[in-house]
Amino acid sequence: MPACEGLVIGAGPYGLSISTHLRGRGIDHLIVGRPMDTWRAHMPVGMYLKSEPYGSDMSCPKKGYDLEAYCRSERIEGIARGEMFSLERFLDYSDWYIKQLVPDVCDVTVTEIKADSGGFRVAFADAEPVTARNVVIATGVLPYPYIPAELSSLPPELLSHTADHQRFDQFRGRRVAIVGGGSSALETAALMHEAGSEVQLILRCPKAPIWGERAKPLTPLVRIRNNRLCEGWKCPLWNSPLGFRMLPQSIRVEKARTVLGPLGAWWLKDRVEGVVEYVRATVRGAEPSGSGVRLLLGGPTHSTLDVDHVIAGTGFRVDIARLPYLPKELQARIATLDGYPVLSRAGESTVPGLYFAGAPAAFGLGPSMRFIAGTYNLSGHLARSVAARARGRRGSGPVPSRLTDQAPESSNDPAFQQTA
Repeated sequence: MPACEGLVIGAGPYGLSISTHLRGRGIDHLIVGRPMDTWRAHMPVGMYLKSEPYGSDMSCPKKGYDLEAYCRSERIEGIARGEMFSLERFLDYSDWYIKQLVPDVCDVTVTEIKADSGGFRVAFADAEPVTARNVVIATGVLPYPYIPAELSSLPPELLSHTADHQRFDQFRGRRVAIVGGGSSALETAALMHEAGSEVQLILRCPKAPIWGERAKPLTPLVRIRNNRLCEGWKCPLWNSPLGFRMLPQSIRVEKARTVLGPLGAWWLKDRVEGVVEYVRATVRGAEPSGSGVRLLLGGPTHSTLDVDHVIAGTGFRVDIARLPYLPKELQARIATLDGYPVLSRAGESTVPGLYFAGAPAAFGLGPSMRFIAGTYNLSGHLARSVAARARGRRGSGPVPSRLTDQAPESSNDPAFQQTA
């Protein structure tokens, strides 16, 4: 059975970035997953990134692999502050980053992670199992789609999630209700209308949708308020894991999920307002009706709404119990709060050597973990922690030839702090 110091599960922005930092420290590791699968297979064609270009590149220990360097290398113009940044261009940048820095991603599917003597035994659907001293779970938000209970009884042919669609041609000429007022719901509404659908956007908040503003020129004042995550006086706190960890627990649980959302991108406003019908109501229930759906609503103008299909633009809710490859005995050892794992500053859980990156790390490290900008706040710290564990193992005696030869030990990462 092959053995390695680390295994990174997931080849999206976090998995790729973490792999570059592990390589920079000479850590023997594997990275598995379908490269950029969430972005390539679950984002709609014609989409633009909500984040500004300056906040859309992936952290790397070497200089020269950000978007600016990519543009210079490929002689590309038009990716600048305040400009729309397309999904197609972002995937081109990602392919360039992978080719330069992480060319050996192994496209296999994890089926089970078991704690083993001194590490973990990881099984795959399409490859031989491996043992790893450290495991990083960086599988993004796809395991956590949120469907409100009021819609959950509908069959798949009548109900889908925004993450289920790349194209909307199949809805041409059909009536579709989109539930939600966040970025994914609004962009889906715009793209569906442009594909020829009759779209009704169900908004429960009277003030929704809320639109963002085009980035302003970098004046000295804007520079003070600006970072890779966002622009505003609170942004330094939201982009600081150390600062965020000082907040009371109840605030962290709320802000991990709600900061910087829901917010419609500035370039969507003209494509939605005046062309997509707003229905201001709450969804109380849903039932099949003929070949379509009847929505039961609570609102000032509608009590029912008949459509051909419903799309939930209701986002994602992290709950690591939904990860199918984590057996119950391992889950029981991971301290959680409201579905989020309790993590150290380096992203290590209460199971030594088991790390989480991306959205599941938002309670432990702040809302930047929900965005690509968060790779700058985690990847280097996580790699440093893995390197410290490797040094501790080497310093305690002979290096075993297989990870399964080692006895269990607790985390020796000095950055680990268990938070209640």
